[in-house]
Amino acid sequence: MTDRYKHIFFDLDHTLWDFHTNSRKTLGVLFDEFSLTSLGVPDFETFLHTYETINEELWKKYRVGDIDKVTLRNGRFPAVFKTWNIDHPTLSIDINERYLIDGPKQPGLLPNAIETLDYLKSRYSVHLITNGFKEVQGTKLNASGLNGYFETITTSEEVGVLKPNPKVFHHALDLASANAKESIYVGDHYDTDVLGSKNAGLDQVFFNPGKTKYQDSPTYEIQDLIELVRIF
Repeated sequence: MTDRYKHIFFDLDHTLWDFHTNSRKTLGVLFDEFSLTSLGVPDFETFLHTYETINEELWKKYRVGDIDKVTLRNGRFPAVFKTWNIDHPTLSIDINERYLIDGPKQPGLLPNAIETLDYLKSRYSVHLITNGFKEVQGTKLNASGLNGYFETITTSEEVGVLKPNPKVFHHALDLASANAKESIYVGDHYDTDVLGSKNAGLDQVFFNPGKTKYQDSPTYEIQDLIELVRIF
């Protein structure tokens, strides 16, 4: 245990909650249930790749304020089906509603998430900061067994701006009655999490299992969450 930090803040999606696997499982069920091959979609892998590409592009626009939440949510599936010229008035609405309901109920976590949190929670104050939508984050925490690990939870929607805006991190620090010098943030997205927390005055742990290239060095870099045990 290090005396340098008292508070550890985590990102949720792609850092603790396995967004990719959980989303893939949900979309796989919906692909079969809505019989998308009969409508002209070649196969599930093509559908998944198309969805993930379009969804990420919309999230990039959402993070910088070019589109709002409603546009992000309601625009992704119509754009996916447009790829195959599928004109079905209710399909995008129905599959989007099911994805939003069923996706957050998936329990998958990144490897060693629980073991790492068990270790840290016994030694530090542990908190959560997420750009994810407020109404689904609680469902994710309950479904995955993460509920109860965090003393405070900050969502960007509550603050009114998104990470990497320093206001999100400052709000989280205030909520936790913590100061930046005694706090560190763990996240997987270099611009949003690492640079965002750095600009807010926090030390950073870049969770980088894919070994993404970057320019400005974070305080720490890990490829597996269990490495946090050695750091702290």
